Amino acid sequence: MILTLFCCAGLAQSNRVAHSAPPIHFAPDNENEGFDEADPPSDPVLDALLRTKEAKESSEELKSFDREKLRSLFRVVQVQLGPSTEKDYLAIGSGPLTGADCYWFWIVQVQSGKANAVLFTNGLGVDILRRSTDGHRDIRGEWATAAFTGEAIYRFNGTRYVQVSKKSEAVKP
Repeated sequence: MILTLFCCAGLAQSNRVAHSAPPIHFAPDNENEGFDEADPPSDPVLDALLRTKEAKESSEELKSFDREKLRSLFRVVQVQLGPSTEKDYLAIGSGPLTGADCYWFWIVQVQSGKANAVLFTNGLGVDILRRSTDGHRDIRGEWATAAFTGEAIYRFNGTRYVQVSKKSEAVKP
């Protein structure tokens, strides 16, 4: 009887591990939370990231980089934001593709082999929220300074994520 309980408990534990959900909280300053199993981007995801306004604004700094050096500037984690017919990725930039006091994050969707960046936000962390808009989960970006903390909420509009709210609060001493 006791052996059966231990075996069942072990089986339940192994099933939980095998079917673990993708991360929903990403905070690089918190022991790289959410990016533990990040990979370099695939070619379509890299191309989508390099087409963004942020990458284009950094093009002078990037022009001497070969493709593999450009790829090394990003880490991506697969997330589930919408229909199972698409693959969604959260990307984080490094080097010239990040801020001085914050991180740069992008959401890239791949559907039928075509990749598009559908959100850019900068800050200290990103959360994938439970609520959805137009079939895609809402996103929260978070930031903080010594004087303020803040957050922005983004919702999918059928094509891309748009900011629907932004708030900040003074840090009380």
